Amino acid sequence: MAILSCNNLSKSFGINTIIDNLSLSLQERDRAGLIGVNGAGKSTLFRMLSGEITCDSGEIYIQKDKTIGYLSQNMSLDSSSTILEEMLKVYQPLIDMEKRIRELEVMIASKENIEKPEYHKKLMNEYSRLLDEFSIKNGYGYKSMVRGVLFGLGFSEEDFDKKINILSGGQKTRLALAKQLLIMPDILLLDEPTNHLDLDAVEWLENFLKDYKGCLFIISHDRFFLDVVTNKIFELINHKVEEYEGNYSAYIKERELRKA
Repeated sequence: MAILSCNNLSKSFGINTIIDNLSLSLQERDRAGLIGVNGAGKSTLFRMLSGEITCDSGEIYIQKDKTIGYLSQNMSLDSSSTILEEMLKVYQPLIDMEKRIRELEVMIASKENIEKPEYHKKLMNEYSRLLDEFSIKNGYGYKSMVRGVLFGLGFSEEDFDKKINILSGGQKTRLALAKQLLIMPDILLLDEPTNHLDLDAVEWLENFLKDYKGCLFIISHDRFFLDVVTNKIFELINHKVEEYEGNYSAYIKERELRKA
């Protein structure tokens, strides 16, 4: 069953038709690349799929209870936060849960509460339930996850306390990518994710995405990156998409066969 599909999407800006009766579908473990010449409408398609803009006609279906994340080339960040603060916002529910666990530990140890068996039992039950949930949701590993992603994308320990408002445009783009990777939506739309990454960071990102548990849809002009990461290519041409199975190299071969 498709995790995302769109049927007969169309979008125009003024008299310029960008997308015309476009249809495609993605499965849960797809790693799809979206290619096309500049101005073909790739980013416009992503903006429609993410709900950032509406289509003029057609339908978009996202499987129930599935989340979608969009790393655009203009993703906003809270400029008043530090790098580390912004990343930890992803895990605010876990941070709140951890705070409640610490509060419960104090309450459970209180002599006054121990002398109230029913109430004490209630506290113990809540404590046990939260500990299980905290563990299942990677409560003991999220801080390491944040550090690993930041290091992987080229940030150093010394960068963590820097305010976002002093970062360069390239650093902000890398930080926005880090945040989306930590959010881990079921469907992740990435628009030129290798921009502003050095070779080490690109290699790290390739390995991260190969193990990604959700569905990936990636706009990229980096054919080597697409070769490593993707298992399907959509070419946006003449306002529609043509689908090719396999990575970028497979796409090149199949495209030549179709032209023959």
